[in-house]
Amino acid sequence: MSGLGKGITASSIGYLLKSAGLRVTILKLDPYLNVDPGTMNPYQHGEVFVLD
Repeated sequence: MSGLGKGITASSIGYLLKSAGLRVTILKLDPYLNVDPGTMNPYQHGEVFVLD
């Protein structure tokens, strides 16, 4: 799922919960906290591409 799709989904769910009278706070978390993605396996963090 793209970043845009996740944002739209999260905001839509938040809107529905707010309209039901609940208090909603959205947090964005960094899954690579204290990790250098440059040293990770490309398949692990999903940036696999091939250049000729």
